[in-house]
Amino acid sequence: MDILVLSDSHGRRDRLPAVLRQLNFRPGAILFLGDGLRDLQALEEDPFGAEIPCYAVCGNCDGFFGMTDGTPDERLLTLGGKKIMLLHGHRWQVRLGPEAAALHAVKAGADVLLFGHTHVPYEATWQAGERSPEGSVLPKSLLIANPGSIGEPRDGGPPRFGVLTIRGEQVSFSLGEWQP
Repeated sequence: MDILVLSDSHGRRDRLPAVLRQLNFRPGAILFLGDGLRDLQALEEDPFGAEIPCYAVCGNCDGFFGMTDGTPDERLLTLGGKKIMLLHGHRWQVRLGPEAAALHAVKAGADVLLFGHTHVPYEATWQAGERSPEGSVLPKSLLIANPGSIGEPRDGGPPRFGVLTIRGEQVSFSLGEWQP
């Protein structure tokens, strides 16, 4: 299963369906990590995007503008047989590092943690059997990833998105660049 991961569109709604069109595959789902909930309407209005299940979480700017519409701050869902935790990250201080959010995901039994908020791509894997930052032994591996921002990158790079790939027990994450 290939899953499109988007975050932090901040009003650049036209980029969401454009990313779908530049992919060489049809994603099994779209995961949106907040700050641009209103932009998801562009996917709903697009004939190709409307057919793909979309799961979203609320970001700090979504809440500020009253755009939450009942969307949760975090979600734990199962796709392709893997537990995936989605969160924007502001409540877990991810700008200081992903450790607190990752520990939260471990406690929830997640296989994957996806977060946004920083507008900078990130990827790491905590391996099963390693010690977590708090000292506990990890019962299973955790993939931790941030696709960066499709709307306002902060690292000097292009607008980016992620692709989460699940093939049986194998889970991987890769970055893509929006092509105008």
